[in-house]
Amino acid sequence: MRDEKREETKTASARLRQWINGCVDYAVAALNGIAGDYIKEQDSHLAIPMRFFQNRRPLSLTSEALLEAHPNATSRICIFVHGLCFTEKGWEFPNDPTKNYGSLLQRDLGYTPFFVRYNSGLHVSQSGKDLSNLIAELLEIYPRRVKEIMLIGHSQGGLVIRSACHYGRDDSSNWTDRVSRVFFLGTPQLGAPLEKFVNVLTASFKAVRTPSLRSVADFLNFRSAAIKDLRFGYTLDEEWMGSDPDALLQNERHHAPLLPGTTHYAIAATLTREPGHPISRCLGDGMVRLPSAEWKSRRNEGSGSPIEHRAVISGISHFRLPRHPAVYRQIKSWCREMPKQLTA
Repeated sequence: MRDEKREETKTASARLRQWINGCVDYAVAALNGIAGDYIKEQDSHLAIPMRFFQNRRPLSLTSEALLEAHPNATSRICIFVHGLCFTEKGWEFPNDPTKNYGSLLQRDLGYTPFFVRYNSGLHVSQSGKDLSNLIAELLEIYPRRVKEIMLIGHSQGGLVIRSACHYGRDDSSNWTDRVSRVFFLGTPQLGAPLEKFVNVLTASFKAVRTPSLRSVADFLNFRSAAIKDLRFGYTLDEEWMGSDPDALLQNERHHAPLLPGTTHYAIAATLTREPGHPISRCLGDGMVRLPSAEWKSRRNEGSGSPIEHRAVISGISHFRLPRHPAVYRQIKSWCREMPKQLTA
C-alpha cells in the first residue's frame, strides 16, 4: 500500500514539474516574441537560440543524438516552424501531447519530423538566415541522403520559411533544391491587421501633445522587430534596414519570389462556419485576414496568388491551425499528390 502511494506521489510530482516547466517555457517564449531583439542585444540567457527540439528537449546536431532521436530516419524530412510567442509545443494536439502533425505524417506517409524553437522577436529575415543555416547543418550530419524536404510554418513561421528559402537559394545552399513542398498555415503574407492598428494608434498618440499618451506610444513602440515586420509581412533585410520602423503605414515590402520548383500551399481559417460572413470577411481567423493568408492582393502581386494550392478551414481560430484534425486531413490529402519538384 505504501509503495502504491509512493508511486502515486512520484507521478504527481513529475506531472507538476512538467506543468511548471511548460509554463516557464511559454513565459520565456512570450517574452522573446514581445522583446526578443532587445533581450538578445542585452546578451540575456533568456534569449532563445534557434534549435531543433525533440520531446521538449534540445536536439544536438550530432550523428549520435540524431540516431537516438530518430533510429528509423527516412530520406524524407518535414520541418515545422512555429509562430510569434510560441514554441514547438504549439503543434501538440490539446488532449494528446504525443500527437502532432509531425507524428501523424511520420505514421501515415513516412516523413521524419523536426521541430524548430527560436527567438520569435528577432527580425524575420534574421530568423530566416538562422533557419537556413540550421537546415544545412542538419543535412551535414543526417544518417542518409535526404531526397525530400517539406516545410510547414504557422503564422510568422511561414514568413521565416519564406525568408530561409530566399537566403538559402542566394547562398547556393544544398538544401533548397530538395524542398518539395512548403505549407503556410495562417501566414500573414500581406501583413497582420492588429500590428497595422497598433502602428496607427501609436502614431496618433505621438501626434498629440499629451505627455501621458506619448509615454503610452513609447511603451507600445518597444514591441519587437518581428512584430513590426508582421505589419506588411517583411521577410528580407532590405525591407526594414534604413527605414523608420514606426513610420505611419510605410510599406517597404519588396517582391520576393517563392522558391522555384517547389509546390506551395496556403491554409487559411475563418472564425465563422461561413467564409462569406461579415465577421470572417473582416477578421478572418481573428489574427490574419483571408486575403493575407491566401496571398491575394489587388496591388503589387495583382489579383491572383503566387501560391498554387489554397484551402479555407471554417469555424476555427488562428491558434487552432497548427493542431486541428481538419487541417491535418488537408495537409495529408495534398501530400498524397506528387509535387512538381519530384515530377520534374
